[in-house]
Amino acid sequence: MEYINKNEDLIEQSVTEKFYPLNAIVIRFDIYQQDHRLYIDVYFSLPYHRFQSEKILKLSFIDVIEYSFYWNAADYFYNVERCKFFKSGKGYYMSLDPANESEELTEEDQDIILSKELEGYFM
Repeated sequence: MEYINKNEDLIEQSVTEKFYPLNAIVIRFDIYQQDHRLYIDVYFSLPYHRFQSEKILKLSFIDVIEYSFYWNAADYFYNVERCKFFKSGKGYYMSLDPANESEELTEEDQDIILSKELEGYFM
């Protein structure tokens, strides 16, 4: 596993180096508790990214404040066609089905994670 970066630096680097989760495919979620903190690891394949297509991107959301996901068998699992991924005043935020593309948290966003810390890895 290759460490990429963490927190704001990871978000900035994901844009400049083009491994932003947009147009990625979620292949796995891990949700677990460690040292009284909730973690969510989201694994993405990056089939449309020029230099990363053979790698898996792992985003680790650490000390999760809130999360919500919904899926049913009528939908594909799990193509990311729109995405929010930024630092808000409340923490690090990702929505894989946002209501809009603004950098703000909205109640209409779906498939969300909000955490106090964030780390990224290539596998």
